[in-house]
Amino acid sequence: MLILPAVFVPVVLLGYLSYDKSRDQMESVTAGFLQDNLLLNAKQLNTFFKSIENETDKMIASRPLQILLGEEPPKTYAQEAVFINRMIDIVSQLRGSYELYVFPKDMEYYPNYKKLINLNQIEPRPEYFDLAFEQQNKGLWFHSWDNNLHKPIFIYVRAIRSSYYYEPLGVLAIQIPDFFLREELASPSAFENYMFMIVDKDNRIISHPTASRYSREYVPDDGWSKAETQITEEGWKLIAAVPNKDLTGQINQIKDFTFWIVVVSLIVMVCLLYFIVHTFTGPIKKLVLHMNKVRTGALAKFQFSPDRKDEIGQLVRGYNQMISGMSDLLDTTRTMEADKRRLELQTLNHQINPHFFYNTLDAIKWRAEKAKENNIAAMVTKLANLLRFSLNNGNEWTTVEREIEHARNYLEIELLRSNRAFQVFYQVDPEITKRKVIKLILQPLMENAVKHGVNHLPEGKGRIRLTAKLKGGSILFIIEDNGPGMPAPSSQVMDHSADQDQPRGIGLKNVHKRLQLHFGGDYGIRVDRSGSSGFRVMVTHPLVEDEKIVQ
Repeated sequence: MLILPAVFVPVVLLGYLSYDKSRDQMESVTAGFLQDNLLLNAKQLNTFFKSIENETDKMIASRPLQILLGEEPPKTYAQEAVFINRMIDIVSQLRGSYELYVFPKDMEYYPNYKKLINLNQIEPRPEYFDLAFEQQNKGLWFHSWDNNLHKPIFIYVRAIRSSYYYEPLGVLAIQIPDFFLREELASPSAFENYMFMIVDKDNRIISHPTASRYSREYVPDDGWSKAETQITEEGWKLIAAVPNKDLTGQINQIKDFTFWIVVVSLIVMVCLLYFIVHTFTGPIKKLVLHMNKVRTGALAKFQFSPDRKDEIGQLVRGYNQMISGMSDLLDTTRTMEADKRRLELQTLNHQINPHFFYNTLDAIKWRAEKAKENNIAAMVTKLANLLRFSLNNGNEWTTVEREIEHARNYLEIELLRSNRAFQVFYQVDPEITKRKVIKLILQPLMENAVKHGVNHLPEGKGRIRLTAKLKGGSILFIIEDNGPGMPAPSSQVMDHSADQDQPRGIGLKNVHKRLQLHFGGDYGIRVDRSGSSGFRVMVTHPLVEDEKIVQ
């Protein structure tokens, strides 16, 4: 691979230096030529503008014009008609090769005269008067678009002042079509695409061979050589431009010649190096690309010919052996982690599910009924239901409906056991009653509500509310009571760092940990104390695909 750069780089550098030097010389000559031609044409335009300004010197010094503009404005239509006739005579005598317009200072007193004159785009507005009156002994150039000619026009505006008191009397305007200016420009006959354009101070085109380019922003084209110079005090610039292809014909030939030298050299070198690349560099490159896939977890062996006995073959065989060892290690690790998780879940489940014998409970129930202790019989029946639900034939899953029924059995036992009356309210979304959830997530929370909540209230004052609903993509259980509450922060997620602020007992911690082991850190128990009294616990459980659940 080192041979290719050793030949390719010198050839490319030689061609580039040859082309670059020729291009620099041509650009230098072109820049000088454009600048000289530009200055010559700028001088022609300045002479043209100066001739217009000199012509206005005689116009503004016209005594009849000053007398007419110095008179009081007409008060009647007849007086205005006399003014119009006199103004037409004066303008006819003063005008030269271009259209001339005269505006009295107080134009609002000449409504009929204003309708008579028709200066294309410049109306006798106060701002033009103010700009013209601010100038001392000169005027201002404006540009606009002529809707009749469909070309740009240029307008020279100058104030008319009294020769004696130098007070402003009015404004004159000379309108010049664009083609008059362009006739003053002379382009070299040797360049067919040579062109001139004029841009204003905002770099917008005001004169261009293509009239439709008027008022567009001028953006230099990389394929053109250009030169520019300022031509008016308003910031107008004259730009001369010529396509580079008209100037670099010989340079392009040199470039093409150099290109083919490089191409031929490359073809020769490729033919010479193909065998080396095919037999050595290619396999290594494929191996490197295959090794990069290992970062994404794709532990696959590299396929190659087992007959290779050279260094490449030894390298690939060592790599494949390493991949086999890594795959075996990962499989062992996955198995150990799965076993560890399963054992941990079983341990947590066993902490929550006490094992009693159903026959003992049946005997207690029978004796209670025989002794006509109906409350005791009811308690034993409900306790048996609790135990049957806890064991559930070893199945850890149940439905929302059965989980709520399990919590209801527990509360009814508490009501019978303690003889303390409290109210229980249920609000369950019917859409979720058949949804699949892990079992024993509500009973520990109900136990907490009874033990730390309603048991601390007077008889009949306790209230427990269970709400079950859909929220986003999860099932949300809310258990709240009106007890004294707990000295916990306003919102806290159950974790090991906050055990001192949580209800005592292993039940709630195990429920929270079981949820997180099953579904991740986004799910579990959150304690919320929104007021000075009462306690509120929220359980977030994901929606799980429906599967057959052992009843």
